[in-house]
Amino acid sequence: MDFVNSQVAHSLCTFCEKYGVSLPATCRCIECNDCLCKDCKASHSRTRSTRNHKLCDLGNKDFQEQFHSKQESYCPVHKEKVIEYFCIQDQTAICHACTLMEHHGHKCESLSKAAEKMKHFLQEHLSTLNPIIIRQETNLEILQYQEKNIKENGVDTLDKVEKWGAEIQKKVNAEKDRIKSEIITTTAAESKQILAAKDEAERSLATLKSTKDIGNRLIEYGNDAEVLLVHQQVMESTKQLTAQKQSVKSTLHLGVDYESTVNIRLTKNQTMDSLMVMPEYLMSFDAKTKMDKNHCFFTGIACLPSGDMFIIDSSNFLHGNNNLKMFDSKGVLKWNLPMGDQVPYNVAVTADNNLMVTKGDSSKVDIIDFRGKKVKSVASCVSRCESPSLAMKGDTVILTGSNKACVYICNKNLQARKIICSQQFKSPHYAALNHNYIIVSDYAHCVFIYSRSGDLLATYGTPGTPGDGPGKLNRPYGVCIDKYDKILIADHQNKKVHLISPRGEFVKFVLTKDELENCPLALAITPEGHLVVTMTNSLVKMFKYMAIF
Repeated sequence: MDFVNSQVAHSLCTFCEKYGVSLPATCRCIECNDCLCKDCKASHSRTRSTRNHKLCDLGNKDFQEQFHSKQESYCPVHKEKVIEYFCIQDQTAICHACTLMEHHGHKCESLSKAAEKMKHFLQEHLSTLNPIIIRQETNLEILQYQEKNIKENGVDTLDKVEKWGAEIQKKVNAEKDRIKSEIITTTAAESKQILAAKDEAERSLATLKSTKDIGNRLIEYGNDAEVLLVHQQVMESTKQLTAQKQSVKSTLHLGVDYESTVNIRLTKNQTMDSLMVMPEYLMSFDAKTKMDKNHCFFTGIACLPSGDMFIIDSSNFLHGNNNLKMFDSKGVLKWNLPMGDQVPYNVAVTADNNLMVTKGDSSKVDIIDFRGKKVKSVASCVSRCESPSLAMKGDTVILTGSNKACVYICNKNLQARKIICSQQFKSPHYAALNHNYIIVSDYAHCVFIYSRSGDLLATYGTPGTPGDGPGKLNRPYGVCIDKYDKILIADHQNKKVHLISPRGEFVKFVLTKDELENCPLALAITPEGHLVVTMTNSLVKMFKYMAIF
């Protein structure tokens, strides 16, 4: 092909060349294989026998393909014979002479018929590449999007780390200045006490020496009457001085263990958790769109590694619009997928960045790609669930339903590996899992903590009994687990978010009605470690509640 291209690029007119004239060709006749100049082209087009021939400009990029397709191929055995047939038995192209000699008796067919069959076969074979190409294009699109977000998030994270480091340094410097000031103040106070004790000791020593000197003089030079008259005073004075000496001795035990004081303050009062534990409002956005006719009810939320968020707007509670929505990390709507009469309830992200969406009263889970296109529906092991929820980590999927007194631990194909049944289950509602734990919230005021193998480890709240305060819940909704294995619970009716340990111990209220203002529904942790909360007033709020390492 390259040879043909280079040849035609420098061709001369075939007809003019016969008469000794060298004129550059501007086109070529595909049928005659002649190069033509401008004038000869016009003549060629007027002549009756050639007027219908296909002419192609030499500069046309399609010329090579058109010219090449018209070229005849010659037999490699009978060099001057044109290939006309295809030997089916030997699967090779042959000339007429071959059919009479080497391939005599073989089943053969015309070259054009065999080529047409082969083109059809190749077309079918190449069509199998279409879904692979689409999948690879999708993967490339995801990677390009993730590359962009990684760069943007990297810059943003570096800025946050810089600010966080400056804040830490500021607090460390303030603590250092406070400790230095305390050391100076304490040292001055102790020095003053020591100087006072020193003066008292010097006076006491002088008195002691004077009393001893008087006693010695009395013994050495006093007469018998003086000894008997004065000894009582000397003895009384000695007792008082001895007692005063002991009192001075005890008051001289002063000092502060500065190193111990510093260590205690830095490890207990100024740990990293205490420096970054106060919730910080980051952003919020109204997830209700112009297409939503009803009040929104966001029962499910999941995040991509890029920070994009998928939110379920369910009509399960006589609200909602039965939509699946995708927002970017800044809260800008990217697409809105109506689910029709189906009632979606919860969503999870798969390992290949597709979405799993549960639907009410259905045994099937929809698989949807990140562009909002339905890929397929997968039959699950649970049928006719009310408020069906799910959580996914790796190849493990947790399925729950508020009308089922069981929790299903499934493989990625939604077939049950283990079923957890408990008399304590009243209405299993939401689930979360990581590499260590499975968390299930029960609408009847309790959260259950299981191991990955399904063993009950702890409970939080009292099943069947609502309450408000540490260790008490009132209609818990969404749950999630952060990277420190701490568990977050949306306490719906109390308008709070609890933070508890895997042992079911209350740690703190991460958010209260002062920050939330409305009842929380679903929870998720972003790739940056921030907490996202969907609200009953159509708002989605994001908070920083812990240090980012």
